[in-house]
Amino acid sequence: MEFGSIRNHLAFQVHLTWRAARKALLAEVDKSDQPVSRGSYSIPILIGLNPGITPMQLANSLHLDASKVALFLRELDKQGLIRRIRSRKDRRVVELYLTEDGEAFARNASQASEKLESPFEDILSDEERETLISLLIKLRGGLP
Repeated sequence: MEFGSIRNHLAFQVHLTWRAARKALLAEVDKSDQPVSRGSYSIPILIGLNPGITPMQLANSLHLDASKVALFLRELDKQGLIRRIRSRKDRRVVELYLTEDGEAFARNASQASEKLESPFEDILSDEERETLISLLIKLRGGLP
């Protein structure tokens, strides 16, 4: 396939890589006995690693709209996986914490997430993987 000048466009290459990765991830999810919706793993894991994080901090960290995060949080709340607590410092701010069930879910999600990485394990060496992750973090940090 000839891509012309867009072959060297970073955003295009990232987009194609995301599509290929998503296809591989969905294939892994299809093999699983547990259906996974987008965000259902990462958000509880991040709340568990960052107790007291605010919905806005979560949205900013994941590069999502606050309204999208609110939808995820509403579902997690409905499932009894998170608690929303008003900040003692600023009563206008809501902090997020995992419930006991949420902590168990986050542990299981973390283990399942590791399994979902399996299609990528043999493609890059550990050093290449770390370099790629560092470069992607650097790129995201430089974007508005």
